[in-house]
This record gives sequence, C-alpha cells and structure tokens, in this order.
Amino acid sequence: MTELKLKKKDKCVIRALLENGRLSYSELGRRCGISRQVAFERVKRLSEEGVVTRFSVCLDAEKLGFAFQAYVLIIAKPDEKLRKELTGFLRNSKNVRRIQLLFGRFDFFLEVLFQDKDEMTEFLRAMHSFGAVERTETFIVYQTIKDKPEDSFLGCLSEKDLKVSGT
Repeated sequence: MTELKLKKKDKCVIRALLENGRLSYSELGRRCGISRQVAFERVKRLSEEGVVTRFSVCLDAEKLGFAFQAYVLIIAKPDEKLRKELTGFLRNSKNVRRIQLLFGRFDFFLEVLFQDKDEMTEFLRAMHSFGAVERTETFIVYQTIKDKPEDSFLGCLSEKDLKVSGT
C-alpha cells in the first residue's frame, strides 16, 4: 500500500467537504485560501485519483420508515456458482446497505435495514433459500450511540498524522 501524501490545501478541501459536502466551490476556496477555480480543480483531481470516491447524502433511516436495523453474518458453502447467485441476490436487495467479504469463521458481513420484523424475517427466509447459505447469525440493533463514519478520516487528516508536502 502506498503512503498517503497530500498537500495542505488538498487536506483542507477534504476536511471541509467531510464537514459539509454541500459547500460551493467559492465557499470551499474561501475556507481553504484558494480561488473557486483551484478548489474545483483540486476536487476534480482528488476524484480522478480515487481519493474522493463519491458525494452522498446522509439520511435518517427511521424517519424514512426503516426502524429495524440489523447485521447478518453468513457462513457460505464453497461452491462458487452458488455464491455468485447469493451475491447477486444480496446486491439487488433494497434492504442491504453494505456487503463485506470476510476472512475468518464467517464469509459475509451484511448491514441491513427493514421497516419491521416481518420484512426482516422474509428477507432472511429468501436469503436462506439459496444453496450457498450454510449458516447465519443475525444481530438486531436496538440503539445507535454513534454514527459518524467521517470521524475516522477527520482524525487522520490532522497535521501530526498526515505526511504533508507544500501547498
């Protein structure tokens, strides 16, 4: 893995976007001491280099009717054809927010959202109908204490933790 090297202005642009992704290029430039055009070019370059992968909106799942959040761990059979079918089902499911492949005892980690327990039960039944699923373990979330994924990145963008070169 290559070492992350960002210029001070790039770091400023990333921090500002993490704090508020709706900033105009003019405001982004003002906050970072660069012109609107330079801010635009830096965001464009960071996107092309894959540092910035997308822009999105954070939604309140409960206010949108998804009051039931869970995590599902899956042990899958080694049959590659069956795994591909399962992966296709999971990718196309409106309830699956995240799919991660794991090393260790479990093969898949899912983050899922449902409107209610019945919808979750139906999803789990459908998922188990695939021959690839050997065993699952489901964890139902009853309270979220912190949901700020950007904090990890904001922490690593501080002066002391980041190799910084020039402006």
